[in-house]
Amino acid sequence: MLFAKLANLINDYCLLAQARKVYGPYERKDGRKIVIIRENDGSHRTVSYPKFLFEERFGRKLSPDKETIDHLNFDKSDNRLENLRIVPRDLHSADDTRRVVLIKLHCDNCDKEFSRSPRVIRDKATKGARGIFCSKSCAAAYSRAVQSGKKKQLPKVKPIDSEYYRRKNIAEMIDLFLSKLG
Repeated sequence: MLFAKLANLINDYCLLAQARKVYGPYERKDGRKIVIIRENDGSHRTVSYPKFLFEERFGRKLSPDKETIDHLNFDKSDNRLENLRIVPRDLHSADDTRRVVLIKLHCDNCDKEFSRSPRVIRDKATKGARGIFCSKSCAAAYSRAVQSGKKKQLPKVKPIDSEYYRRKNIAEMIDLFLSKLG
């Protein structure tokens, strides 16, 4: 009996000594949390806290090249499981990329409607451009008309501020995620 107890204690000690250990979560300078995982084989890895939560919940490691964790409400400090989702890396990048809203303009030469990035208009304004044109050929035609006296010179272009959007629609993703959980 004493031998059996001793064998169990030794077995438990060996298991604890070999079990993986998790240190953290620690907060980085940018406010995100990480954990350090020391594996059974002696190796260790540093993992983001939300990734660790998902790995523990689903009992598998995420593929570092293919999968990542996304915060649905864009708040990187909100690590509730309801706010997290597993996404392919390429989709995550595409969803979170900040895109500029194109503005609709009318060509000062041919009056054709076209779209441009506000950055292009800002660049032209800093260079003292006069008029907004749909193409180089319209700009050249306008310049010839001004030089020949057929058209008056337009005022300088004023800079335009940019507006941005993300492809990710928060409400739709939360509904989708909650439907998968329930």
